[in-house]
Amino acid sequence: MRDRLFGAPGEWTLLRCAGCGLVWLHPRPAAADLSRLYERYHTHAEPHTDPERVSWVQRAVRRAVPAAVLGYGDAVPHARERALGRMLSWIGPLREAGVRSAMGLPAEARGRLLDVGCGSGLFLSVMQDLGWRIAGVELDPEAAEVARRELDSDEIHAGELADLALPPDTFDAITLSHVIEHLLDPVAVLGECRRLLRPGGWLAVATPNARSLGRQRFGRAWRGWEPPRHIHVFDPTTLRRVVEAAGFRVRSVSTPASAAPFLWAESAALAGRPEGGAAASNGIRAAAFWGWEYLLCRLGRPAGEEVLLLAERPA
Repeated sequence: MRDRLFGAPGEWTLLRCAGCGLVWLHPRPAAADLSRLYERYHTHAEPHTDPERVSWVQRAVRRAVPAAVLGYGDAVPHARERALGRMLSWIGPLREAGVRSAMGLPAEARGRLLDVGCGSGLFLSVMQDLGWRIAGVELDPEAAEVARRELDSDEIHAGELADLALPPDTFDAITLSHVIEHLLDPVAVLGECRRLLRPGGWLAVATPNARSLGRQRFGRAWRGWEPPRHIHVFDPTTLRRVVEAAGFRVRSVSTPASAAPFLWAESAALAGRPEGGAAASNGIRAAAFWGWEYLLCRLGRPAGEEVLLLAERPA
């Protein structure tokens, strides 16, 4: 495998454990070389939190649907917006997308939230809007500066989580969205998250699903592999095991299909067949792929493009 996204030099192999199913990158990058893999990465892009640049559909999925499904009604003061959220929540894929936008965290858990690998702050802006007190840590100093400026917060830290020496029992929830697959030692980082959570606090992890429909459809061109930055690629079983190994009690594991349109478009491009030329045609194909994947998930297959796991720190 080569880096066909951001041009990091080198070749890699993906290996899969015949026992547990974990997929990992070989050879594993040395810690001293990790920064070279992200020299052209996208983490410091503008987060597009400006309401004028966010469509009403995006706003509804990020606010109104979580208000209807996860209990954030008090964060959405307008009755019309709450009613829109209830109507959209009747549409299964949009309901799922709204839950995923909040990482599945219910309103009753609200308090201090730490987003590990916060990038330029888009997710934190969504959660701040829903009433969370936010903090973030980001390895890319440029991205951290964007998040700090956009969110007007001095709780955005640049660096490694373990190097920040944050006090224990500090947060009510910690999120890692498309972060754990980048880690050399995911158990160690999850262990630090456990230390930082108060007893009963929530951990939410989202990561590409090695058993997804997109992986089956596109094979080596599946966007979720992303060598060499994705060092481990999980499925529902292996993600549960690594979280439990760090001392958490798993509450739920699901495979949302909400990322299917993006993964379809990116994987088709990597496969060298963008499935036609017209934007409208491609949009229809991506939507059809999303609908089929969503249906498979509802039928009990772990076919979604992501694994979303919720866990708690035991008392």
